[in-house]
Amino acid sequence: MTRGDDAFQEAGARIGAVALVALVAGVVLGWAPLIPVAAALAGGLYAAELAIGDAPLDVASPAVAAGLLLCTELAYWSLEERTRWRGHAGDGLRRAAFVAFLGVAAFLVATVLLALVDALRARGLALDLLGAAAAVAAIATVLVIARAQRQPNSG
Repeated sequence: MTRGDDAFQEAGARIGAVALVALVAGVVLGWAPLIPVAAALAGGLYAAELAIGDAPLDVASPAVAAGLLLCTELAYWSLEERTRWRGHAGDGLRRAAFVAFLGVAAFLVATVLLALVDALRARGLALDLLGAAAAVAAIATVLVIARAQRQPNSG
């Protein structure tokens, strides 16, 4: 938010505070739908800063992406820990390693994408449509995986 003007910084501080309150309320009260709201507000604020500031490629964006992923994953893990169940020895350590792996993987993927975008720097409707199709495919993949995890195993 430091790159924006005073009005943007003021609005950004308010949006950031709402995102923080949503995240804390989601974890403390056990309201899982508030966690993606908090992540969307924080990510949207960052995207708005980049769009309004008309900034070139931001080398901090992979860290922001990894940070948002880690924040939401840890928040959901906190919600899962509210229920008591006896797991296997070492489950917590394995989960922590997996979450760390997700953070590193998100950082690496975002860095590669940023380097690819920087290298291409092409313009045109075809490339825009290809990017939009890739974004839709990525969201559809996430939704399919999420739906498959929510459905109980049959058989």
